[in-house]
This record gives sequence, structure tokens and C-alpha cells, in this order.
Amino acid sequence: MVETLYPYTVSNEKVIEQIVKDDAAMINHVILTKGERLPEHYSDSNVFLILIRGTITARFNDQERHTYSKQILNVPAQTLMNISNEGDEILEFFIVKAPHPRIYNKKA
Repeated sequence: MVETLYPYTVSNEKVIEQIVKDDAAMINHVILTKGERLPEHYSDSNVFLILIRGTITARFNDQERHTYSKQILNVPAQTLMNISNEGDEILEFFIVKAPHPRIYNKKA
């Protein structure tokens, strides 16, 4: 087999798990129930948020809050991110950091 399989959790409960830890990319999987949020933090690489279900409420740097669903968001490195689920549905998304932050930070 030349391919690599990366299983991830299927749930309606809160999940924050790291799926891939490769130099080319780090991929995390997140499920948030209504009212849950990620800690506010700065992106440590180029970030792609791949929205699978629900609606994400996000504020980047000092911009106003926006909501997104079933889209892919690209967030530049060193951006202050505030992400939450303010909707009624389960929020599920993948976070792709490319390259892996340890590689990005070596270049910086």
C-alpha cells in the first residue's frame, strides 16, 4: 500500500484531535457543540479551515465577526483568530496548517 490512511473521530460531542503531523502539513479535526469555542490565538502557519457541517463564527485580528458555512477559509500566518460555534447545529471543521508550524517557523 502506498497510501496512508488517517482515521478521525465521528461524533456529535466536542473533539479536538491532531490527525496529520507531517512536515508538509499539520491537519487537526475539530467538533464544537453550541456555545463552545477554541482559545483565542495567533495562527502559527498558513491556515486553511475546511468547514464540514454547521456554521463557524470567526473574528480575525480586529475585524468584525463573520459567519461561514460549507466553505474553505484561508487565514494568513500571524493572524489573531477567535473561533466559536454560536449556531444551533454541531460545528465540524478541519484545520490544515501548511507547512507544519515547525517548518514555517524555521523559515521566518
